[in-house]
Amino acid sequence: MSNPVLERVRERATHQPVPLGSVPPLPFDAPQGSAEAIERLWTAWKEIGVQAVRCRTELEAFQELVAQLRERKVRNVLVDSRTARAYPGLMGALEGAQLSVISGVLPQEESERYTELKRWATAEASVTDVVAAFADSGTLWVAGGAGGMRCASLLPPLHVALVRRTQVYPCMATWLAEARASGELQNWVEESSSLIAITGPSRTSDIEKTVVLGVHGPREVIAILIEEAQR
Repeated sequence: MSNPVLERVRERATHQPVPLGSVPPLPFDAPQGSAEAIERLWTAWKEIGVQAVRCRTELEAFQELVAQLRERKVRNVLVDSRTARAYPGLMGALEGAQLSVISGVLPQEESERYTELKRWATAEASVTDVVAAFADSGTLWVAGGAGGMRCASLLPPLHVALVRRTQVYPCMATWLAEARASGELQNWVEESSSLIAITGPSRTSDIEKTVVLGVHGPREVIAILIEEAQR
């Protein structure tokens, strides 16, 4: 596959045509949401340290979510408005379990913004939806902007991602191709301030090559896979 724009750039830079190589094969190929894709995703999650739970319905997923939070003695939960819209019963399930839900948007005024960020920082856990999950790597694709808190998946020490089976793609290339064809890719780019790729808990080995979790983001990631389609 050739790209005329890139070819013109290369010609100007090198003063001679530079042929593009062949397009490499997809790292993993399977139908979206298929049993094969789910099996590969499950293996990838295990390899990268994501704790995975499978639920048949949204209600079962909310019950599992509350159980996981109670097990960890979580009291304050950060939930952005995009996730609340995607899962209408989520806020009620959390509040019904006597959990304090932190939501809203950041004020523009600096001092008020700082005060609100300090309140968000009290959350021991966050719950977000995802744009997609990639089976080949286990990566969760989370969007910021337009009701999606960028810090929701980054600030608290525990991040819980709600993933529908229909959001499981074999790899990023497949999602990009389908999103571009449907026009959704342009929508995400225009509406989202960021697209965050989460491949397991935050880890670093900067100091003495010793792996440490939770330095730049959550030290624990739970993915709840929901079998039923969106209503």
